[in-house]
Amino acid sequence: MLEAEDVRPVELVGKPFDPKLAEAIGTRVEPGKPPNTVVEEARKGYTVGEELLRPAQVVVSKASE
Repeated sequence: MLEAEDVRPVELVGKPFDPKLAEAIGTRVEPGKPPNTVVEEARKGYTVGEELLRPAQVVVSKASE
């Protein structure tokens, strides 16, 4: 039903964090991942056509301290 209305999930895991598409709700050190990479989605984001319907909530990698 959602696809008929052109509502699509936003795929972000493994991609650089984009604050236009997602809200960062946490960070964590993730070996082998560059800083500011989405490592987990806590809540899926959606677009309708070219507009953001709901931003995703994600966890973003950070550099080790």
